[in-house]
Amino acid sequence: MKKFQKVISAVTAAVMTCSMAAGSMFTSVNAADKTAIEIVNDMGLGWNLGNTFDCSGGSETYFGLGWVADENGNMGTGWIDKASWDITSTETMWGNPVTTKAMIDAVHAEGFNSIRIPVTWFENSDPDTYDIDDAYLARVKEVVDYAYANDMYVIVNMHWDCSGGNNSKYWLDAGMDALPRYKTMWTEIANYFKDYDNHLVLESMNEVPFDYSTLNTFNQTFVDIVRGTGSGNADRLLLLAGANDDLTKTCNPEYKLPDDKMIAVSIHYYYPSIFAVATKDSTWGYTDKWGTDSEKQNVYDLFAKMKAYYADEGIPVILGEYGVVTNENGGKDHDSIVSYLNTIASSALATDGVTAFLWDAGNAGDMQYYDRKNLTWFNQDYADVYKNLRENGTSIEFEYDIKKTTETSDRATVTLSGDPDYSIDLAPYAGKGITIKQVILKGEAGGGWGLSLPATNPDGSNRSWTSEAGQTGADGTVTIDIDGIFEGDNGSEEYVLSLAGNIGISHWWGDGQTLESVTLVFDKEITYTSTDVSVTVKEKQQTPTEEPTTEEQPTEEPTTEEQPTEEPTTEEQPTEEPTAEEQPTESTAPEKALKPGDADGSGKVDILDVITVNQALLGKEKLTDEQLAAIDFNRNGKPDASESLAIMKLIVGLITEDELAANA
Repeated sequence: MKKFQKVISAVTAAVMTCSMAAGSMFTSVNAADKTAIEIVNDMGLGWNLGNTFDCSGGSETYFGLGWVADENGNMGTGWIDKASWDITSTETMWGNPVTTKAMIDAVHAEGFNSIRIPVTWFENSDPDTYDIDDAYLARVKEVVDYAYANDMYVIVNMHWDCSGGNNSKYWLDAGMDALPRYKTMWTEIANYFKDYDNHLVLESMNEVPFDYSTLNTFNQTFVDIVRGTGSGNADRLLLLAGANDDLTKTCNPEYKLPDDKMIAVSIHYYYPSIFAVATKDSTWGYTDKWGTDSEKQNVYDLFAKMKAYYADEGIPVILGEYGVVTNENGGKDHDSIVSYLNTIASSALATDGVTAFLWDAGNAGDMQYYDRKNLTWFNQDYADVYKNLRENGTSIEFEYDIKKTTETSDRATVTLSGDPDYSIDLAPYAGKGITIKQVILKGEAGGGWGLSLPATNPDGSNRSWTSEAGQTGADGTVTIDIDGIFEGDNGSEEYVLSLAGNIGISHWWGDGQTLESVTLVFDKEITYTSTDVSVTVKEKQQTPTEEPTTEEQPTEEPTTEEQPTEEPTTEEQPTEEPTAEEQPTESTAPEKALKPGDADGSGKVDILDVITVNQALLGKEKLTDEQLAAIDFNRNGKPDASESLAIMKLIVGLITEDELAANA
């Protein structure tokens, strides 16, 4: 288990002090002999200086004209013109205060041993020569030095130089055509910081939606450029952008890493997105609560996947961002936010070769945790999460059972059990130059099995998914052809199956059946390796938290005082009564009408709602009045098959939410 380390040696401190006096060109060697995994383990808790140096107005004008925020952080209230521009204009553009040493010192005191400084360079660079303004480089360096004075690790990246779309203002959106500018700018940045030691980490890009070939080219170019500048860059830890920084897409053979021992992979963790980033007005899904045992287990499973795919191979993973929207439009349950933060940070500290950085927009954004104007937390419960981790370390320990199997065949069979909703990871078969011709399902007899497939359009443009369906035969198997044609209400639509994702398998209607196995049939024989990871979790550090409780026993030594002490304990039951009162809150929540089709009351419409209606139809589940109202489109007071079918049509894209709502 990785321990949370926060020890600074006296020797290191002395070297750092001398380096400061020499002009902040650090040459201390206390991180120089560490491996990539050891550096990431040593990073501890990480924090983002978000919505600061990454601010952008999307202008190519030198010294960057851009959107500015008013004193309340509202965007788009005017433009900064060149006459009023100064070197701090970028970092305050979206409403955060100027970054100070006191601010970084305060964040470090809260237990954060590492800081990520997202930087957007183009608004402070010449669009013709690509030269970055010297004063802007010096300002970024100044903040790096604030962190170095605390012996913190620092990540500096290239952030909003890419918009994630197709915007000519954001030059990296041009893909391969942007490579010459990329080389020029990273050469300048790398040379500027080359004399810093390995407490500085350089990150190639942020959330770029490049295809694998383009992304691999840019990451290799980045490594070559930085290494070529020498000095501290010769063996500096370099953080390489994942495939859109998405976990599933990055744990894929088509994502190829340079041959280099001092690299880490960047992944951002906003899972599940319907909780972490969706707001109340999101049309693609939303929930305000998180924290069930199965939801936490999903976190543990995903961390295990990153460990098995990368860390166990000597390549650490840096979760450059994680968090939950905290603003009113997010509408998230407070306790769920706290539980999520604790689970992600604890899991990172417990996983060898993985660390995580809280995305904090400060005083200007939708994820606000630390108030940079007043140097305090916006909510004490956030502070307590990191205080506990700082003082006691992570409370969990993972035990893994990892099995890897290599075989050569024209098919792969995955054995299944348990939950009637299954997901098949296609990563082991990616990059092999194959297509999947068929999917064969084997299990109990019963109709209504179907597939949700990751797909693109034939021209390569985005198509997030498509579906194929089939009926289970009498022998308990069904063969579904992956023929590249989706038959919908609008006629036939062509698609191309993508191996950068998962196949979802669901029992769409009828009695809930289970599958024994799924077989993928390829168009040719390939050699592939399958990894099976199972994770068990132990609560490791109950004892440190209990030690204060044992300190209460001195207070308990006067046994007579013990009862007064217990009286507050009985008073805690009133505190627990609010917890009990939370249940009324939960039971009153459904008084708000559920969205049409939300049969299980989860706040979103998905395959589980179809299953819920079918279970109710068969008398195996009872719907509440609110759930019935959400699906009783024909107003006959009971669930029926037509309602199940209507919800299914919404899920597979045959009707819209508005059309479904019109039936309600």
